[in-house]
Amino acid sequence: MKSLSPLAGKTILIIGAPGFLSDDAKQALIACRASVAGPVVISSAMERLTEGLVFQAAIIDVSISDQMMLWLNEWLETRGIPFVFAHDQRSKPPRGGFVLSGRPADLDAIIAALFGPDLSYYH
Repeated sequence: MKSLSPLAGKTILIIGAPGFLSDDAKQALIACRASVAGPVVISSAMERLTEGLVFQAAIIDVSISDQMMLWLNEWLETRGIPFVFAHDQRSKPPRGGFVLSGRPADLDAIIAALFGPDLSYYH
């Protein structure tokens, strides 16, 4: 039976500090039948991406440096890979921001941004 989740069969790259991806967020992604790559720490993200790591979408820690944020933005947009910048569940995000957690509402918002009907924006 085919899964109804838009994440089914896709690899989601997580870029952030080791604590950025909580166990419950990882399990929620896996429950949607996604594969999870990472978290890739910020300092090695450029190297890992240029090595040909294969993934269909990315969730990036919003607390990364401006320089890295700009580089990732350009690299992913050039390749047409959907991505969002998010906070982890330990920090309080600004109003309207994405939160990477295992809560269904948080995960649904990320999934809609990455794979929803309006793919005209990536972050």
